[in-house]
Amino acid sequence: MTDDPVRIQFRGHADVRASDPGAIEIIGGDDWASRSRAIGLAPLFDPAALLSLRGRVGITLRVGAVEDMFEATITPGFTRGTPLLFRREPAAPRILAGQSSKGAADLSRAMVDLLRAGAEAELILTPRAGPPPPPGLFALVGMPLGHQGDLAPRALDMLMSVDLILAEDTRVAEDALRWRGVRTPLRSCFAQREEARGQELAERLGRGERVAFISDAGMPAVSDPGAVLVRAAVAAGAQVTAIPGPSAVPLALALSGFGGGGFAFHGFPPRKGKERKAFLARLLDSDMPTLAFESPARIAALLEEQANSDPARPAVACRDLTKVSEAVHRGSLGELASHFGAMAEVRGEYTLVVGARPPAAAEADQGEAGGALDLEPFVAALLADNCPTAPIVSALRATGMDRRTAYDLVQRLKNEA
Repeated sequence: MTDDPVRIQFRGHADVRASDPGAIEIIGGDDWASRSRAIGLAPLFDPAALLSLRGRVGITLRVGAVEDMFEATITPGFTRGTPLLFRREPAAPRILAGQSSKGAADLSRAMVDLLRAGAEAELILTPRAGPPPPPGLFALVGMPLGHQGDLAPRALDMLMSVDLILAEDTRVAEDALRWRGVRTPLRSCFAQREEARGQELAERLGRGERVAFISDAGMPAVSDPGAVLVRAAVAAGAQVTAIPGPSAVPLALALSGFGGGGFAFHGFPPRKGKERKAFLARLLDSDMPTLAFESPARIAALLEEQANSDPARPAVACRDLTKVSEAVHRGSLGELASHFGAMAEVRGEYTLVVGARPPAAAEADQGEAGGALDLEPFVAALLADNCPTAPIVSALRATGMDRRTAYDLVQRLKNEA
C-alpha cells in the first residue's frame, strides 16, 4: 500500500457530455465511447502504484488552470485494462473506486469546455489514511445494516490499521471486508464466547496490540455482542473508542415520527412466561416511544398480543432498514396485527416502534393514589372471598387504572392479608 500520490494523465474529447451524476470515467485506450460519465481517454499511469492503493483517497482533477476535488474508496478487485471508473455507489469488483463524492455532472462547465477542446488533464489520487491508532487501543466499529455505502471511511481506515479484528461471525466479516481490501486477521467472538474473548482481549491490549470489534450489522454493544469486551478493555486500563455507524434503533425512531422527547429500547422480547408479559407491559405503559426487535417468524404474534391490550395505539414496523427490501408499515397496533396476520409469509428483520401512552392514560395515573385508596376495601373484600387476581385486575382497569398499577395493588393487598 502506497502513501504517495498516484498521478493519472489523460486527454479530453470533443464528445464529452459529463451529464452523469453518479459516476466519472476515464476510458482506457484511444477509442472513444459516447457515455455520459466519460470525461476523457488514453490514461497514462504507473500500474503498480495504482494497484497498490487501498481505502479512501482524495482526488484532485486538474484541467489547465481549472481544478476540482472529490473523494472515493478504492476497490481492491480493480485490474489493469478495465475503465478507470469512480462511482457514487459502493465499490464493486473490477472498477477503480466506489463511494465517490462526485459524478461527472458535478464538474464545472469551464472544466467541461476545456475537456471538449481536447485539453490535457490530470488526476492526482492521495491516500486519506490518518495517523495509526495508538498501542493498546480497543475500537468498536459500526458496520452497515444493509446498504454497503454506509461504511464510514474512518471505519475502513481503522479496520485496516488494527492488529486484529474480533467479529461476531467471521464468515459475514469475510464477505464484508475482503472485497474492500481489508486483510487484517479475523477471530470469531460470538455472544457465547464473549467472556473468554474478553480475557484474551485484555492480554492483547496489555501487550500493546490494537484490536477492533465488529458485529454482523450495525453498531456493536447495543443489542449485539460487545459490552463484555468493553468492560474487559476498561478493566485492563486500555483506551476504548468507537467509530460511529448505523443503528436500526435511531433510524426506526426517526422514520416513525414519534421522536423528540426521548425513547426506550428493549431489544428482543422473551419467548414466553412472566418475562414476556412484563416485557409487553413495558412497551405499552411508557410515556415515551418504545422500540423492540423481532424476527419475521414472531412479529405477527407480537403485534397481536399488543393489539389485544391496546388496539388503537399508533405503531410503526420497519423492515430491513437500508436494504433494497426496506419497508415501513404504519398504523394502529390493531391494523398492523391484522396486516401481518393475513400475510402468507413474513420476511425480513423488524424494528417495532410503539407510540407513547396517550395523555389521557397518563392523567389517569396521576390520580391513582387517591383512587387506589378508595378501592382498597373493595379489593380486600374480593380477596377475602378467594376471588382470583385476573378478574380483579380487569375490574380495576375498567375504572381507568392501568394494568401494572392494578396488578401491583392486588399483590400488595394479598401480601398484607
